[in-house]
Amino acid sequence: MPFLGLLAGNQCLRALCVVGGAGAGREGKAKGLSNFWLFFCQRAAGGEGRGGRKETDCGRVLWGETEMGTALSNLFVDPKELPQDGNGMVQLVFLMAVYGYVLFTSSNMISDGSELLLLVPSLAGIVGSVVLPILGAVPDGAIVLFSGLGPDAQKQLSVGVGALAGSTIMLLTIPWFLSILAGRVSLDRNGKGAYKAPAGAKLSPPGSMSLTRTGVNCGPSIAIAGKIMVITSLAYIIIQGPAFGLSCGLKSDDNKCKSKGERWWAFAGLIYAFLSFVGYLWYQVKTSDDEQSKDKVDATRKKAIQASMISLSGAFAQELEMMSQPNSAGTALLSETNRGDRLRSTLKTFFNKYDRDGNGSIDSSELILLLSDLGEKPTNDEVADMMTELDTDNDGTIDFEEFAVGCLKLIQRRTDGDHASAAERGQMRVTGAINEVHDAIGDSDDDDSEEEEMPEDLRTLSPEEQQRKIKMRSAWLMGLGTVLVLLFSDPMVDVLSEFGARTHIPPFYISFVLAPLASNASELIAAFNYAAKKTKKTITISLSTLLGAACMNNSFCLAIFLAIVWARSLKWIYSAETISIVGVQLIMAFFAFKKTHTLLSGIVVLTLYPLSIIAVWGIERAGLN
Repeated sequence: MPFLGLLAGNQCLRALCVVGGAGAGREGKAKGLSNFWLFFCQRAAGGEGRGGRKETDCGRVLWGETEMGTALSNLFVDPKELPQDGNGMVQLVFLMAVYGYVLFTSSNMISDGSELLLLVPSLAGIVGSVVLPILGAVPDGAIVLFSGLGPDAQKQLSVGVGALAGSTIMLLTIPWFLSILAGRVSLDRNGKGAYKAPAGAKLSPPGSMSLTRTGVNCGPSIAIAGKIMVITSLAYIIIQGPAFGLSCGLKSDDNKCKSKGERWWAFAGLIYAFLSFVGYLWYQVKTSDDEQSKDKVDATRKKAIQASMISLSGAFAQELEMMSQPNSAGTALLSETNRGDRLRSTLKTFFNKYDRDGNGSIDSSELILLLSDLGEKPTNDEVADMMTELDTDNDGTIDFEEFAVGCLKLIQRRTDGDHASAAERGQMRVTGAINEVHDAIGDSDDDDSEEEEMPEDLRTLSPEEQQRKIKMRSAWLMGLGTVLVLLFSDPMVDVLSEFGARTHIPPFYISFVLAPLASNASELIAAFNYAAKKTKKTITISLSTLLGAACMNNSFCLAIFLAIVWARSLKWIYSAETISIVGVQLIMAFFAFKKTHTLLSGIVVLTLYPLSIIAVWGIERAGLN
């Protein structure tokens, strides 16, 4: 890990020096550095400070040419030095695959690590509203950043704009269609989905692909997210409008284009994008306690429990602490707050899986099966004792209310550190594992299905210790993932640029298609999995996540892009790309205002992805930059 830290530090130092100094050459001659940045870089290189004479040390720091920097820079192959033949192309493709896989893995690590923090009740609000959006945009932002730090920034920046455009348009089209495909249910004549139908009857006939009679219904938050997306996209207009006026929009006027004239318009766009970023995060914090945010936390809990990363007690102990009053039997507590309702919702899924005959209750034989699947091997006497404790109405069965009360008592005992006898603790040790239970919504019972067991190191931990372990694991995943993204984004940009040069395909198209596969695959998979639950809540989470990612690209990533254009006085020659990005977002805003999305509308959305690439090609052929 210290080695990775040095690598990341080298990349960050290089970025700081180049942006602050408005450019430098790979030979080590730093030009245009302000006194502050000159002093900073010289100090980092072991120079004598602002008044010293070792000015060349600054350039050495910029590109890793100190003794330490030379060793670090040699870790990555310069793609331009590869043979200019078939073997060289094979090596280049191999490098691209390796770097892409590392970025894909590190993006997933960041996503998984940040989602783990949703399991910490004290942090869930700020994590869901601030941390998740920012870290989700880090991979795209890193590619944009490093595409503008090289000596040929004007040319390589096309890789960054390709990644930005590809990420935004891909997230708004392909996973949008996949979400509708996975989450579709039967629609009546009024477009209302059959969400209240039994799990296996929501889509009738099963597997129906009717273009107009199957689809999804979503909540009102989708329309709000669509409006925010349009507002944040105005930063593109702030820079693109003046670009046309300054003769930077047409290829025929390239000689007349003046980057100095665009520079301050880029700064204005930067300010707007930054304010949009802050405003979006403020809105996220303000709505962090709404139903949709809580639904997302619930979905994360179910996923974590199913993966044996946390137990039921570990997930709910802190939230239920305020309801753990000794003068209550439990039933009243469960209905006092919305948090109690969310515990009930989680337990309902668990209960339904083992209520095999569907009569709304569990008898002793079903309870034996339930406990056996949870890793318990109760004797008949133990089951009889449990039935006596939980069967408060003495009808010979345990209904859901009685089961919920029993689970609440279990969590209270775990939280209070009650070490009762094994006969009492083992009978309801839900913390032993609830692995595949929460994924069983809508699934038929399968006697042959395999279920994971919770690792021994987690099985014996208290809820507090589980929370501590979750925080440590989250910090590790987010930290390592971020380091890897910062480390490999720069060589990935070089490889994409060189691949475009050798294939005579503009780097924009290369990065448009390939970069999102590495940096945004996790969002695509998550959206599909959410939607596959076939509920109105989960499809709303799925689509709002995609629109939120577009908002972050319009604010966070575009702010980085415009900062580079402003700091290095580059030309804004991306008219075709801008028109394509803004055009797709306007169309998607129209779809966001719809409450019902049919499978046909999903297919229309899917076609926007290839059409956007064709649009860029056509606009460029028409003479625009």
